[in-house]
Amino acid sequence: MSLMSTSFSRTVMKSVRLFLLLAVGSLQMTSVLSGAVVEKGIQESDCTRACCSVVTVPGVSGAAGMKGEKGESGENGTKGNTGLRGKIGLKGVQGVTGLAGPPGPRGPPGIARSLGNTKLCSIVSEGMLRYNQQRKWVEYCNGAIWLALTPLPGTSQQLPASSCKEIAIRYRSSSRNGKYWIKPSLHVSAFQVYCDAYNGWTLIMKINGRNQNFAYDSALWSNKDTFNSGSLTSSLDDTEAKLASYWTLPFTELRLGMKEYTNGGTRWITVGYSGSSLYSLIADGRYRRTNIGEYRWRSLLSRSSLQANCNKEGFNVVANDPDHHRVRIGIIANNEHDCVTSDSRIGFGGTGSGCGLQESALANSCGNVAQCNTGDGGDTNVSVMGYIMAR
Repeated sequence: MSLMSTSFSRTVMKSVRLFLLLAVGSLQMTSVLSGAVVEKGIQESDCTRACCSVVTVPGVSGAAGMKGEKGESGENGTKGNTGLRGKIGLKGVQGVTGLAGPPGPRGPPGIARSLGNTKLCSIVSEGMLRYNQQRKWVEYCNGAIWLALTPLPGTSQQLPASSCKEIAIRYRSSSRNGKYWIKPSLHVSAFQVYCDAYNGWTLIMKINGRNQNFAYDSALWSNKDTFNSGSLTSSLDDTEAKLASYWTLPFTELRLGMKEYTNGGTRWITVGYSGSSLYSLIADGRYRRTNIGEYRWRSLLSRSSLQANCNKEGFNVVANDPDHHRVRIGIIANNEHDCVTSDSRIGFGGTGSGCGLQESALANSCGNVAQCNTGDGGDTNVSVMGYIMAR
């Protein structure tokens, strides 16, 4: 056998020995020097005999293993910082113009006459115009007086006045007594009342003393319901009514009137008293005193009769014995020196009786009543038409 064959056989034997050692786990790879594998645990003499230089070639890679199962999701990370604000976007395109709204209400008709300078208003100058320098408005002649051309507050539901007093202050020379629209506060709707437009008085109630609609114990004194409010006319007639002004109109004065059925004139007195409304003075039933005196109450009638004592006057006036006379606005009197068994009264919203008579026998809710033959004008039972106004 040649030297080359011997050398080759030794190399093969050495390689086999090397792989066997790897199989049993006794070979530890420690270093690679100049591409040769050095085995620790083999005697140096053996290495010398095997030349200790073995070049190994890596084998072919094995097939890929099977895909493992999906692991569990990790915990949420901490919230990041807020990012910087983005830039303002571009301006949008202008929208399409909307449809036109419905036409407004038709205005009042104009007056087809030329502007006149005359100070007189008569049938001859009817329809002529002039400019009122003092009041700063245009006026027209209606054939009798000059009236403001501009619609006045109070002449429509859409243009109400705050009260009849406003109409009197602003338009006295061109206003007439009659029906007007008022709106005393922002919290109420406009409603119609009768106005004394020259003096500024607003109607609150009309009471027919022959009826019991406004007797002392009637709920109309303690509620906020109107009564016959649609019956208003342009004058103070004899139809009973209670208007929304009873609980909405503030005032500093009351005007009280009585018209006797047998004597057509109306007699008036004024009572200085302030209130947020007449309802606020009466509905709770508390007595509130006035001090105008017996004579002023008597002046409401052409002939009156009262007893000499007590003379308790004001709002919610009641005898100490409530079965006797009481009145919502007015005065009561007694023959004794107290107000326990009062047997006479003058006023609005009255009821009660004395001397053992039943209340129904009197049936007088507004006027003058005196009983027991102790009144200075004798026994009387005079029912009247009563009017309550305020400003």
